[in-house]
Parts: sequence; C-alpha cells; structure tokens
Amino acid sequence: MPRVTLGSPRGRRTLARRVALASLLAAAPLSLWALVGVDGPPQASAAAPAKAPAPAASLAADLEAMINDARWLSGSKVGVVVLDLESGARLYERNPKVPLNPASNIKVVTTVAALGLLGPEARFGTEVYAAKDAVRGDAVQGDLYLIGGGDPGLVTEDLYNLAGDLRDQGIRKITGRVIVDSGYFDGDGLPPGFDQKDEFARYRTPASAASVNFNTFVVKMRPAAQVGGAATHTVVPPVPMIKATTDVKTVAGRSDKVEVAHEVKDGALHLTFTGTIGVDHGTSSYRYPISDAARYTGELLALVLEQQGIKLAKHDVKLGAKPRGAEQLAIVRSAPLSVLIRSVNKLSNNYMAEQILRLVDTADEDGLPASYAGALAKVRAYLEGASVDLTGFTMTNGSGLYDTNRITAEQLTRVLALAHDDFRVAADFLASLPIAGAEGTLRRRMDEGAAARWVRAKTGTLDGVSSLSGYAGAPGRRRPIAFTILVNGFDSWKIGKVRRLQDAIAERIAAEAAGVPAAP
Repeated sequence: MPRVTLGSPRGRRTLARRVALASLLAAAPLSLWALVGVDGPPQASAAAPAKAPAPAASLAADLEAMINDARWLSGSKVGVVVLDLESGARLYERNPKVPLNPASNIKVVTTVAALGLLGPEARFGTEVYAAKDAVRGDAVQGDLYLIGGGDPGLVTEDLYNLAGDLRDQGIRKITGRVIVDSGYFDGDGLPPGFDQKDEFARYRTPASAASVNFNTFVVKMRPAAQVGGAATHTVVPPVPMIKATTDVKTVAGRSDKVEVAHEVKDGALHLTFTGTIGVDHGTSSYRYPISDAARYTGELLALVLEQQGIKLAKHDVKLGAKPRGAEQLAIVRSAPLSVLIRSVNKLSNNYMAEQILRLVDTADEDGLPASYAGALAKVRAYLEGASVDLTGFTMTNGSGLYDTNRITAEQLTRVLALAHDDFRVAADFLASLPIAGAEGTLRRRMDEGAAARWVRAKTGTLDGVSSLSGYAGAPGRRRPIAFTILVNGFDSWKIGKVRRLQDAIAERIAAEAAGVPAAP
C-alpha cells in the first residue's frame, strides 16, 4: 500500500502546475481588546488641544460603521474578528463566537492541518506493480497493477512517465489487463456533504486514491463550416467509459447554447449534447466530472500504454488489489504538499482539498485505509492541541461544499494565528494564499490602495455565503494583522455588494497595518 513519502523523490510536474511564491511569517499570542465607543472626543480647551482617538479605536469605529451602514445586509449574519499579530491586540470583533458556514474558507483549516501533520515536504506516490517474476523478456506475464496513492495533482503527463519507465525497462506487452488498486482510501465516491446538490459540475467530483486530472475530462464542441451543419465533438481523453452523442446545430453568429444531459449506465458515463452553436463561435471546451475515478484512471493508463507502444492483451480495466509479493516496476511522486496547497487556496480547488484531507489520515502510518472519519478526528485533535476552542465547530469535508461545515470568526482567525505561530508551517501557508490585486481568486479585487499586494487571503463563496480570511501586512511591519469576515444569509444577487464590503474592510485593515491615518 502506498504511503506518504518524505524526502526528495524523483517525481516530475509540468511548469504550468507550479506556483512560484515565498514569504515569511512570525507569531504572536491571542489576547482580548476592549472596544472603544464611537462617540466623539470631549471638547478641548485652548490650553489642552483635543487628543486624536487611538488608531485601534478609530479602526473599530470605522468597521462598525461600514457594517451598520450596509442596511441591505439586514437579516444576514456577519462574523468578524481582527487580530493584530504584532501586539496581540483584538482590534475589532462582531459576533466572534457565532458558528457560520465558511464555504471554501474551511480550506484554511484543511491546509494548515495538513502542513502541520504531514509536513510541507510530504509527497504522494502512484505506483505500477506486477506479480513476482512476471516480467519475462519484453512482456509482463499477467496483469499490470496501478496503485493509487491519493496524489491530488496526478495528471496525464505522470501516466506517460510511468509508461515511459516501463518502456525503458524493455517492456512492450502486457498479457493481461490493467487492474486498479484504490485501497489506500477506505472507499471511492462523493465526499461527505456533496450529495446535498445534484450538480454535474467540475467542482463536484468523486474522491479516490486512484484519481487523475482532478477527476474531470473535457469535451470540445466545434461548429460546422456552414450554417445548418451538424457540430462535432471530441472527448479528451478518449477513454472507453465516456460515451457522447451530439445533436447540436450550427447557426449564424457567435452564440453558444449547448446543453448536456448525463446518465451513468453499465459503468459508463453517457452524455447527450443538444442545442446550437454559432458558426463564428469557434471551438468550445466544457469540463465535466467523471463518474468512476478509479476506472477512469485505469482506462487512461491503458490508453497511454498503447500510445507508448506497450500492447495490452485485454483492454477492460478492473478494480482489485495487487497480489502478495508483487514487485514494483515504476513510481511517480507528487509535488511537495507545500506546492499542492497553492492550488487549493489560490484557486480554491475542491477536488485537491478533499484528497489532501483524506491524506491527513495517513499521518500516523498505521497501514489502514485513509478515511474521512480518521482524517477529521486528526484535524480536530491538531486544533485542540493548539488550544483552539472548538465550541460550535463542525467540519464534514475539506473543501467547503455545501451546507455542512460551521466555524466561528474567532476559530478561523485563531487558525490563522496558529499557522503564523508555527515556523514549520508559516511560510508555506502564506505562500498558498491569493494576493490582493495580483494572483489567485483575489487577482481582480483590491488592486489599488493599501491592500494591493499587502493582503493575502482565502475567499469563499456559496449561495448566500461569502468569506474572506487572511492577513494584512505593511512595509516595516514584522507581523501582519489577521482577520476573518464571514457573511451568511444574504440574497445571492447581493454577492457583489458583499464582496465590495469585505474588500473595503480589508483595505481599511491594511491601512491600519501601514499606519495610514483614517479618512476624516
């Protein structure tokens, strides 16, 4: 059974999957801050000029006014905590202990716990085995076993590397078939909570120890050369389990009104495309979730083997365990965890978050299949060991879909402080966060003013949910200000207003970090 591999293995990754970023964090303890009233200062005498309000008092008053002035949030729940990691002072709070849905900001908990329990250097292997003494001459006598190790970043290129290693060993044929062993996890299928919505969406994919390409595939739709002609499609990758039919007509213009219906039947995913596409539209690409991750991975390996000149006698992929005494023929290893989590936080990749959460259960290397129950228990123990009060905390999955996770602004800010306080975790976690106005899900937000490039924060969005959690730094500051802004229960059409409010709060916090006087 594969295990978490530490050290410097020989795994390969495309440059497009790497994100270059590094920074440092330091630490400070949590402490309480008594909020100052917002009434104006007393009248000053000529001999004693009025004293300006303390910066923290001004910040608290400003944030309180911002939220109170957003009357369109009436009926919504807002949880905010602002903590100065330089001084330990609580600069502002609003409903700090009310459990709210964090949406994708639960990924902060997932990635911090993974870094703390597995280490930023952890890598995850995908292996190919054959029965003992099965390699004879240029052939593997019998079946080829693909052993999934839960690698969240495994892509088609890695399967080519596995096939290339077999070819380099002189192997040209397999007398059996590909058998996929996904037993590193305790089961395949949708993560907990994903059954709340039946969406055929690329961000709602199954989880398996044997997974590839984020458990998604692409269909490319091309209009005919003439109006009235039939559009054509291509499935990428063209594995047998994906079966598509198209009844899409080409019309004038550049519109794309293609619809898809899907059905899982006899283990295959059947897609039916209907509608119209404009003759001038060009090729459209649609990404969809796979229905059976392990089978998909096995069929893709079989396809790659054939393309690499390694013939399979049997093309039907099956699931099963490798035999006792089987011999390893090839292995590819993931990028380090410190790199993997950048896609989780910067791009909010749900699939990778779920894979990483399950891998947390391998931290004790007990040899048992990794489970959600085991992983969630380890996350809770990790947080409790760091003295995080988990009253009201509920975590059922690692990505934040859909309405099953609950956390307070206090708890989430405490996790940010915990990450900042742990030298082993700090730099890699901060490097994984989106950068205001520059990168990730914040690249088009807060691109001017004090927050631009000085705020790094995780975003979260669901229907009626918006979250922003992270840090605001400034020139000359050794330690940033940590903050969490959770908003629940608003009409979905107000999401733009909510984000603008959150951005304004973050910008005000960044100005505070920089020591910029508040506007009169």
